[in-house]
Amino acid sequence: MSERRIRPALDVGDASTVVHARVGTENSGVLDELAKRQGVSRTQALKNLLGDARERMAEEAFGPRLDALARTLTGVIEQQARHATRIEALVAIIRKVEEGQAEREAQILQTLAVVVNLCQHTYAYLMGVVESSPRAADITASGKAKLQTLRGEG
Repeated sequence: MSERRIRPALDVGDASTVVHARVGTENSGVLDELAKRQGVSRTQALKNLLGDARERMAEEAFGPRLDALARTLTGVIEQQARHATRIEALVAIIRKVEEGQAEREAQILQTLAVVVNLCQHTYAYLMGVVESSPRAADITASGKAKLQTLRGEG
């Protein structure tokens, strides 16, 4: 049977030596300073750096697409603003038309009131003429017959 050698876990000093050997003295010092400023371990500082690098790479890869999308969205928003302005103008026109319609309706109602008043005065005058006439009974009977004919009763 072959014996397997189990590699002992690296202690903190060994890990520091490995990082120092891999990245160099200057970069190892920068990593130490960054970890100290962030208040995290060297490993976490390195993870943070790699995460930032990944985000920058994504921005570089998708930056032109995002710019094009931003321009498109800006165009859409500007078009919506133009449409909103047009809709507001149309609403203002409709309100003016409604106001004009209300004024015309008021004038029509006023004219109708004058016509009804005139008809009432004419009716009262004619009733006075008929009642004072010696032929009042004949005129009344003739009027009733004409009304029945107009209503389709006769």
